[in-house]
Amino acid sequence: MKFKDDPKYKRIKGEFLSLDLVIPGTIRETYLHCGKKECACSAKDGTPHGPYYFWNRKVNGKLTSKSISPDKLQLFLVWIKNREMLEALVNQVLEFGQEIAASLPSKTEEEKSKKRASAKRGK
Repeated sequence: MKFKDDPKYKRIKGEFLSLDLVIPGTIRETYLHCGKKECACSAKDGTPHGPYYFWNRKVNGKLTSKSISPDKLQLFLVWIKNREMLEALVNQVLEFGQEIAASLPSKTEEEKSKKRASAKRGK
């Protein structure tokens, strides 16, 4: 079909192909008190330990967390950003598809000519 030559379609397709790994979820940063009485974090104004990072996502409808090390944080953030880009691209493809589908004629030229021909015979 002609839409495959459309520059908009080619751009969207190229962006799909350029995506790297895609993962769902979010990153949560937290600070924790360890609970040891002798630790400085347990003082009234004690500074908690951290930051600690967790990758949160749903698995089989349940929220699941996985601890990630600070050196892997940027990698996970890129993968999550890729998911956001993927979702945006899917929406663009859906919009483009609707435009193409809406622009197609409802009847073929053959169907139109048959209708005209039978209308003439009835007179």
